[in-house]
Amino acid sequence: MNFDFKHTIALGWPILSILFIFSILSIAIFMQCWAVLRHAKQTIDTQNTNEMPNLLFYFELIEKRLALLGTIASSAPFIGLLGTVIGIIRAFHSISISSGGGGIATVAGGISEALVATAAGLAVAIPATMIFNYFTFKSQQLAKKAGIDL
Repeated sequence: MNFDFKHTIALGWPILSILFIFSILSIAIFMQCWAVLRHAKQTIDTQNTNEMPNLLFYFELIEKRLALLGTIASSAPFIGLLGTVIGIIRAFHSISISSGGGGIATVAGGISEALVATAAGLAVAIPATMIFNYFTFKSQQLAKKAGIDL
């Protein structure tokens, strides 16, 4: 019996769809924060007086996005863990309904679903945490340089 990745994804799709949305949001937040911080840095470095009033808006926007990113980073592992628990429940359910004792093939689908959900949760949470920490540091550094208290 071969491992069927499509089938595993189909089984875990309710949990994996949430993690997929989280990953899209993380990428979008990364791109927006990067663009806004780059613009804010350019405004601060050139002392552009026309853009200075917008700096507070830029930093407030970044703070809002980082709050969402922090939520994603902290909840993604728990969503992955939920997928793990559901997969293990399926594996034990397969054992309980199989006739003749089952064997490894009986539980392999549920266990593979569980491990895919765990890996997906960590794959979303680790980069989101790194992005969160990086942009939190950079925004505080630029705000301090601009004389804005966050």
